[in-house]
Order: sequence, then structure tokens, then C-alpha cells
Amino acid sequence: MSSFTAFTAPLDVRYDAEASKALGADHWRVTQPFRFYVGSEASGEWVNVPSGYLTDGASVPQVLWSLIPPWGAYGQAAVVHDILCEYLATTKDGVPQKITRARCDEILLEAMVALGVPVAKRCAIYRAVSLYRRLSGVDAPTSTVQKRALEAAWPVP
Repeated sequence: MSSFTAFTAPLDVRYDAEASKALGADHWRVTQPFRFYVGSEASGEWVNVPSGYLTDGASVPQVLWSLIPPWGAYGQAAVVHDILCEYLATTKDGVPQKITRARCDEILLEAMVALGVPVAKRCAIYRAVSLYRRLSGVDAPTSTVQKRALEAAWPVP
């Protein structure tokens, strides 16, 4: 890989107690926007993560947290995966592009490679999300009106 960094900024999140209470699960708010370029910057395809976006990190059952906690070297990739699953879209040359849930999982894997997540850990995470997708049959966007409203109401600093 060249010196190109697929992420335009580091991950910066803070715990949001109010949103967590409203949504019934722990959520962190992205405080610094960033993009993840899919493939390379020259591909013209990216995932935009805006300030104010709410994420639960890696959605790992608590019983497995000793092996794969919600946050780790893969945290920024998990945020990218969250927003992809919520909207099932990337941006290509400035135009939204529909993608499948399977493509969301592939981009998660690519983002973990870009972050230097160790092979064994990224393969375990990728297999887990792929298995979940196949077993659950989820193929629709997962964003909710309540979550979107909480994100929209957040004042951008």
C-alpha cells in the first residue's frame, strides 16, 4: 500500500448519555467528521461520517467482550460499517450509490486492513458480521427515525 491513508481524519468520539438513554443502548457521538476512501482516493468512492453521527462501536455480544470489545484498533472501521448498514450507500463521484449489506461487510474488512488490524482479529470480525447477515436475513437499511432525529438535533461545534 502507498503512503495514501484511506481515512481523512482519526476517529474522535465521546459517550452520549442522553442519546444512549433514548435509544436504550450505549452510543458514542462522532465529534470530528471523516471520510473513508474505498479502494483508493482515485476510485472516487467514499463513505462520509459526519459530526454528530451516533454509533455503538462494534456490535459485539457482551459475553465476547474479553475477546473482541466494542472498541479497539478496528473502531473506526466499525463506525464506517455502522453508517453503511444504516444507509446501504456509498458516494461515488459525488453521487449516492446503493450497495448491498454484503458490500457493507466487504468495506468493513477493507477498512480494518487500512487500519492495520491484525489478520486473525479482522478475519474473526468479518466472519462474525457476515454470519450475522446471512442468519438474520437483514438486507434493509437499519437507520431509525429516532436515531436520525437525535443526530440532526446535535449542534455542530
